Order: sequence, then structure tokens, then C-alpha cells
Amino acid sequence: MSAIAEPPRKRQPRMEIEVRRVQVLDAALRLVTRDGYSAATMEAIAREAQLAKPRVYAAYPGRGPLLLALLEREQQRTIDALAEAMPAFTDDADFDTVLVAAATNMLRTVAERPGSALLLIAAADDAPPEVREYAANAREFARANLRALIEWGRERRPGLAELNPDLLAASLLAVGEQLMRMVATESDRYPLDTLTEFVAIAVEQLAGPSLRATS
Repeated sequence: MSAIAEPPRKRQPRMEIEVRRVQVLDAALRLVTRDGYSAATMEAIAREAQLAKPRVYAAYPGRGPLLLALLEREQQRTIDALAEAMPAFTDDADFDTVLVAAATNMLRTVAERPGSALLLIAAADDAPPEVREYAANAREFARANLRALIEWGRERRPGLAELNPDLLAASLLAVGEQLMRMVATESDRYPLDTLTEFVAIAVEQLAGPSLRATS
């Protein structure tokens, strides 16, 4: 009696391509954060990922879509991490508490994922057009959220009413990006605890006493 042959196993190319995409994006992240967008060519990414160039093209059709996918992935990872610990803008919330918590959570996220942070604040001048547009929109989104926080806090911090909300939002964004760089690249010189303490004191001095303190 002859043995019954087993049916051939089905291949799972989808799982294979997803794993390859992770490898490719991780390699691109290392290149961009180390040497800038201009260094992240398809050939360089293939070498960094130790993959043949056709395999990189099989994962992503070109440099623009690849770098855009990378930026979207790292931004979503950061947003997800912040959303878990971000306090809500409720009537009972305190402006100082919300702003300090937002800044502290951001810096902690940067400490955990410095590569993601460096990518998000990296200059995209030498990136493909779709990446530059996405980066500009992401920065505008961050600025708009800061402005919304400022508008929400004006009733709680009388001193904020004397400051132009657009200029204040842009200033806070610039300071925040600098603090992110310090956490990601100079953690020995500027430990996380030192920076978060600085944020708490700076916010307290930002716009004078809160209504709660004066009531």
C-alpha cells in the first residue's frame, strides 16, 4: 500500500512581506536619524537592512512611499504612547497640571523611543515632496493642539490673556522640540528628571498665578 501524499502547504507571502517591511522601515529609521533624509536612498536602505534591492522595492515601490510610511509609523507610535497618559481638558483640570503632564509624557516617550523623536523633529528639506508635506502637516497639527491648550487655559491663567496665542504656541513648540533633542541625544548631560523638573518650574512661571491660587 503506497503512502498517501500530503497536500502541499500553502505559502504565506503576506506575512513575509510584512516582516520585510518592518526590516526596511527599521533600516530607514536608522539611516535618517543618523545621517539625514538624503542618506536614505533605496540602495543604502537595502545595505542597511542586509536585503537585496529588489526585495526593498517589493516592500515599497519607491523612496517617497517608503519614507512616508516610516514617518506615519513613528508618528502613530508616539501619538499612541502619549494618548495613554494624557490628562483630559475637563472643567476641573488645572492648566499647569495638563501642560506639565503633556510635556513630561512627551519627554518620557522620547527617552523610550529616541529614534522616533529624532525622525519627527528632523528637517525634511531633503526628503521627497510627500514626506515634506506630511512633516509640515504634522508640525502644524502639533502647533494647533498647543494653541487649543492655550485657549483652554486662558480662563484658568489670567496672564495668558496678555500673550499672543499663536506666538506662544509656536514658542512652546520650538522649546518642546529642543527638549526632545536633548533627551534623545544628550541624556547624560540632561537627565530626564532634570528636564521634567525644568518644565514644571517654567510652566509655573509662564503666566503668573492661576485662578485657583488667587481665589
